[in-house]
Amino acid sequence: NIITASKDVDGSTDASLTGIFTDSEVGFPPCTAQAAMEILDFYGNEISGKNAVVLGRSLVIGKPVAMMLLNENATVTICHSKSEKLSKIIAENEIVISAVGRANTVTAECTCGNQKIIDVGINVHESGKMVGDVDFENVFGEVYGITPVPGGVGAVTTSILMDHVVRAAEMDCNRK
Repeated sequence: NIITASKDVDGSTDASLTGIFTDSEVGFPPCTAQAAMEILDFYGNEISGKNAVVLGRSLVIGKPVAMMLLNENATVTICHSKSEKLSKIIAENEIVISAVGRANTVTAECTCGNQKIIDVGINVHESGKMVGDVDFENVFGEVYGITPVPGGVGAVTTSILMDHVVRAAEMDCNRK
């Protein structure tokens, strides 16, 4: 929290999070949360008026991305590893952002066909293979769109971080 919001390029300080929760231009949003939103936007997914579920309640992804969805006029449900009837809740939402860090949290039984799923989870399978929270192989053909792990949100997160670094440097230069 000793980093000023204008230099907090990964959006992890209280000041930067305040910017997200108040929908203001204070600081930068967490890169991975912004990456999830950028992916939805890039593929032309309408957010306003849609039902969205965020799986995870961390200050790094879950809560910030939920606020970002609310700021885009989505109706947001936040769930976590202890939520009951999780499969039913997931199936009722058009936008699913999973960041619980548990492999196979989202299975084919959670799908309803028109969903856009952003898988932010990173897990290492017992075989040593990196996987997300979504059972990608069984969900892929059942939904409108889904991000893979690896090769999905991570690459966009890195791009967002670089954009934040450049913007922070530009703001710093403009102040001098």
